[in-house]
Amino acid sequence: MIQGELSIFISLVIMLAGIFYLSKIQHQFVKLVFNVIPPLLFCYFLPSLLVENGLIIIGDTDLNATLSKTLLPFCIFYFTLGLPISKLKAIGRKPIILFSVGALGIVLGGPISLIISHYLFPEAFNAESYKGMATIAGSWIGGTANQMALNAIFLPNTDELAKAVTVDVFFGETWLAILLFLIPFQQKINQFLRASYDQHAVSMHWEDDLSVKKFTFNHLIYILGLGFIITAICLNLGNRIAELIGISFLNPSFWTFLLCTLFGIGLGISSLRKLYAEGGDVIATLFLYFIIASIGLKISLSHLFSTPLLLFTGFIWISIHGLTIFVVGKWIKAPYHYMAIASQANVGGIASTSVIATAFSPILAPLGVILALLGYAIGTYGGYLSAILMQWVSQTY
Repeated sequence: MIQGELSIFISLVIMLAGIFYLSKIQHQFVKLVFNVIPPLLFCYFLPSLLVENGLIIIGDTDLNATLSKTLLPFCIFYFTLGLPISKLKAIGRKPIILFSVGALGIVLGGPISLIISHYLFPEAFNAESYKGMATIAGSWIGGTANQMALNAIFLPNTDELAKAVTVDVFFGETWLAILLFLIPFQQKINQFLRASYDQHAVSMHWEDDLSVKKFTFNHLIYILGLGFIITAICLNLGNRIAELIGISFLNPSFWTFLLCTLFGIGLGISSLRKLYAEGGDVIATLFLYFIIASIGLKISLSHLFSTPLLLFTGFIWISIHGLTIFVVGKWIKAPYHYMAIASQANVGGIASTSVIATAFSPILAPLGVILALLGYAIGTYGGYLSAILMQWVSQTY
């Protein structure tokens, strides 16, 4: 039996190491398992299995609350710090437009899909359903860090969160597969779209953003020191601002994450941005997986598919996003590679967006990275706006 926050945390670290070790094994059966079930889902649901089978005893501990309070602001700060503000103009107008309308499609697609689902299946949704969907909005505009931030803000119950995670991962992976599937047909798609684009914008080289920096002790201690200083400042200011303003839906978590984002953007134009490339992104990702695994401790698998209609809602939602990008893409005559990269920068993260970009051409990888980082910068607040609209739908219909 494993109990106590420290012992549980150590067991989760060991579990995460095991998951990612197995995911890299080249055995045919193991590869098949991880192709069907992404490692991210194992990180969510394996801790739940350990709890339900009595191997981990949570008791009165709340490891997720502890980690979310201390590590999540750290993650938000570093993912935003990596955004190269000075280069947004250089990537051209069309990718930025497509990324923006894709995000808007997700913001509005959430409440629209919820209205349709409420109308067709009113018994399957309640006034609290929007809270789980809010985390999907954060993930699909930004990434997992934004999803965790909205989870901390809206506090959906564990069953709603489990369903939301399943919808997020299922449609996220399916959407990636669709975008990759259409790449061989890009010439015909571009002819249909009458696409035109500036070849110079495609051929930019940003070695500073792509080069691998050496991960040293000094880098590590600077990264941790800066990250936790920003975390402490934002936690303190977030509590003070929430008390001063006194608006219930703008709680301390909202202000903490907003301040972390602003600090990240502000310091990103200074020399401190190099800490992101020198390991800040890796440490932030590691911390994020600690938080994901700790959420898994609270999820009940027995209710995971009690509302499969949420998959129907997710289908409508992702379709609205795709249709929005397609219509605007045709209007501005954007090529398919811009549409695919911008869409995946919304729905996916840095890794999957890089996969899409590189599948077209390695020289497009920087474009994918920058748009994905832009998603991290706006994901929490676009998701928050979508959640407020979905809250209105849930309470009105």
